[in-house]
Amino acid sequence: MSKRTYSTILLFAEGSDEGMKAAREAIGLATDEKAALIIASVVDTSTLRQLLTSRIFIEEEMREYEQALEKSCRKRMNYLAQLADKAGVKNRTALLRGACHSAILREQVERKADLLVMGAFRASTARRDLMAHEKQLIIDEIPCPVLLVR
Repeated sequence: MSKRTYSTILLFAEGSDEGMKAAREAIGLATDEKAALIIASVVDTSTLRQLLTSRIFIEEEMREYEQALEKSCRKRMNYLAQLADKAGVKNRTALLRGACHSAILREQVERKADLLVMGAFRASTARRDLMAHEKQLIIDEIPCPVLLVR
């Protein structure tokens, strides 16, 4: 009997094409490893607050946008949980709030995940693309291995 490499896999579920490819890869890996899968999506309230402070949003717009983001996150997580269920993977969802990198780092520590799976990005865009920047911060700070899926 082979030893499992990973017992808990954390998937950063975000809506890009790379994010969906990462989700399929995470489900496949969790199946092979007989690992639990945590499907985490983040409502980036940190950025929303910055937009409010910069007067790009008014309070009501910020709340409406936050609700729309939460609905989108829940829909994505539910879809991925259904895929994991069909594959026989034990899973749970986690709707997180705050800055993406901080929220994912906290979830990894709290759930003792031994692998993070997320969609890849181009390092050259990390200065001008908010999600690429958040992903780079995660990679720089997370204590477990990271699988980036192109």
